[in-house]
Amino acid sequence: DQLNKQFQKAESDLDYIEHKLEFEIVKSLSENATAKENPVKLLEQLSVMKSRHKALCTRMEKIAEEQKDSVESIRSLLTNTMKIVQQLQQQTDLEVVSLTEEEQTAAELVECHIPEAVVVNDALCVESSNQQKEALEPEFQPICDEMLTSVPRSIKSTVKLADLNVLYKQLFDHFIKNKNSAALSVMQMTKMNMKPTDAKLKTLKHLSIIELDKKGYISPLKRS
Repeated sequence: DQLNKQFQKAESDLDYIEHKLEFEIVKSLSENATAKENPVKLLEQLSVMKSRHKALCTRMEKIAEEQKDSVESIRSLLTNTMKIVQQLQQQTDLEVVSLTEEEQTAAELVECHIPEAVVVNDALCVESSNQQKEALEPEFQPICDEMLTSVPRSIKSTVKLADLNVLYKQLFDHFIKNKNSAALSVMQMTKMNMKPTDAKLKTLKHLSIIELDKKGYISPLKRS
């Protein structure tokens, strides 16, 4: 707009100069004036300059209009793009990287409204990641009364449910949680403070929780 006003003022000044020269020419026109000094020639040159100035003004108006259309198009495209990014962020729980200083400045230059990104808290991200990890890992399911009751007395003897679950949990952590695949001997289990007994091991074997070979080695759990 400022540039357009300057062109309009220049055009007005040229009109004033042209009329001024016409007035002076009428007053002091000389038939003997040379072609170089002839005011008529000067007036013709001024007319040509004025014509070129008008053509330049017209071109500038077209350029300004095209520039305005381009800015509007960029603003609309950028706004729609940021909205799409925001929707994807909300649907996928992904964190959008903040705009750089240069990108923010560019957005401000085209007066583009940037929707506020949904801020994903780092703690929530960690918690979500841990929850997903835990969901993939087998969970420890303690032995219930019904399961222990189903074991014949000749096998379980006087084993208590609480003590059995303590051993079961220790074996679960060793084989499943810590991902140890090597079989354990009773001596190794004792060193690990598992307190294994023959009745407990046979009960776990009867419930298809462990494999117990003839040498007394316990193999990895079959199920959680």
